[in-house]
Amino acid sequence: MVFKFKIGFFTDVHGSEYSFKRSLNIAKARKVDFLIVSGGLMAKEIMFVEDVGGKYFLNGKKVNLNNLNEDALRSGKYIVIDKKEVIEDIKSDKSKLEKVISEKVTEQMSRWVKIADEVFRLERVFWSSAHGDILQLESILKNYGGKPINENVINLEEIQIVSLGYGSPIGNSYREIPDSELYIKGKSLLKDADKERLIMNFHMPPLNTKLDNAKVGLRKSHVGSKAVLDLITEFQPLISLHGHVHESTSMDKIGDTIAINPGSLYQLGDPSIVIFEVHKELKSFGSVSASKYVIKNIEFVSTNPLDVVYF
Repeated sequence: MVFKFKIGFFTDVHGSEYSFKRSLNIAKARKVDFLIVSGGLMAKEIMFVEDVGGKYFLNGKKVNLNNLNEDALRSGKYIVIDKKEVIEDIKSDKSKLEKVISEKVTEQMSRWVKIADEVFRLERVFWSSAHGDILQLESILKNYGGKPINENVINLEEIQIVSLGYGSPIGNSYREIPDSELYIKGKSLLKDADKERLIMNFHMPPLNTKLDNAKVGLRKSHVGSKAVLDLITEFQPLISLHGHVHESTSMDKIGDTIAINPGSLYQLGDPSIVIFEVHKELKSFGSVSASKYVIKNIEFVSTNPLDVVYF
């Protein structure tokens, strides 16, 4: 006897509405049962557009607003349009800048939650913020009916999902902590977990694996977390889901655990999603039955929905 369901996971869309929608559409087409939308959710960049009597300028260059809006939706940017003096005031005042960012994130998340409900089913979508997302993101999502799962343990069918979005320090994020603290937070969340039915959703990839190989200057370096590697080694979940390093789309094995980073193509507006099945296999030995959960049929789907890599 086999019981199974299908999970989709994508990460690091960074404000790209194109990437977000396309990933949702792939999940729908693949008949995914549950979807995890992981951080960073919000855009990394704001374009300040100066309004000069109905003409619009970006960095001193005249721009077409329709084209600019289209680019922002594709590549993941927020647009602020105002008079020069207002823009300069916002840029010079950190509290005003943070207020603008919060407003832009709220506006986008309200729209994304609605899109997720229309394309997929909102009650089957779980949102996991990461170190590049503002601290208000969870409350914003909740206000619009979303289900944030960062720093939480949830039960999905008979599976446990443990999520942690904090990242190692990179100097310009909202939720960065030392690796030692990341380990402590992670272990606290995992302490009562049942590894036989556990999925780890930790945004930082494990150190020195195929998942954390980032381009730094002209060379590639491993930039993942030793804390996350140690936690996977210690708790041995069925599968661990990661992001952060956009160019390191891959799968690796850590002991018996399958570790995955779907990568991100958000700047192109393209999708990058991994889909897998959780099987519960029940075997009988005379009058005794034993069940085991296994991960099967892993698919990486990126730019072209027809361009699929199977494992």
